[in-house]
Amino acid sequence: MSDVKRALIPCGGKGTRMALLSGGRAKELMPIGGVPLLLRVMAECASSGIEEVLVVAAPHKEDVVEIARGAAGKDDMPARVETVIQREPRGLADAIRLGREFAAGDAIGVALPDNLFVAQVPAMAQLIETHQQTGKNVVAMVELFPEDAVRAGPTSLYPGILKGDEYAISEIPSKGSRSSTFDLKGMPSGFTGVGRYVFLPEVFGAIDEIERQLKPGEELDDIPVMSLLLQRGRLTGRRIVGDFLDVGLPAGYRDANERFAPEDQQPRLAR
Repeated sequence: MSDVKRALIPCGGKGTRMALLSGGRAKELMPIGGVPLLLRVMAECASSGIEEVLVVAAPHKEDVVEIARGAAGKDDMPARVETVIQREPRGLADAIRLGREFAAGDAIGVALPDNLFVAQVPAMAQLIETHQQTGKNVVAMVELFPEDAVRAGPTSLYPGILKGDEYAISEIPSKGSRSSTFDLKGMPSGFTGVGRYVFLPEVFGAIDEIERQLKPGEELDDIPVMSLLLQRGRLTGRRIVGDFLDVGLPAGYRDANERFAPEDQQPRLAR
């Protein structure tokens, strides 16, 4: 049984990567195989044992709030859905901090809605497994190969060691070092962190610590928070067994619609 029963889904206000794809609509409601992206992420949470979801929405996303609340208790959805408004787009760590009371002193999952996975075991469930095995905070890791450049976009590679499916991270790379495409530097593959997390209650104290170090106007981002947790030996990675789809990129969005298309619309193989 999972000991992680709650998850937070941040639906922030910037979304510049997905603006062209969404046509001005809330990016979280873009249809993937005919189903809003947000509901696909909520279904992943439910199938991972998550019973309660908190959707953190920007002030102008009333449609996101309405659809999220309306899904509560339906088939393949979490039993309970709460919503909260993030008044200013101050960063991912700020959105996570809004879930402090919702977490109620327990571990909490975090699922970014522009990432989808095709996996036999749901991605969030895989993270929960590693959390249970290690007792640590966990970030999802995916392995990238040279042919993944068009689907991965700008990203940083995380140095570390793979131990089974646990990825022991040695350093959290800065977002500031990201290039237009990832550089494997001659290696056959590399690992990067993507939008699934399991955080223990200690994350909220770490967020507060990082905020006290910020200069006026700086974002409260997740990277320095994860770096702090890693320095304290409290963070590890989980290699996701399955296919990663970054639907914030055109190639990933096309792939997702193909992979999640209804069966009667799936491409037929030549006989």
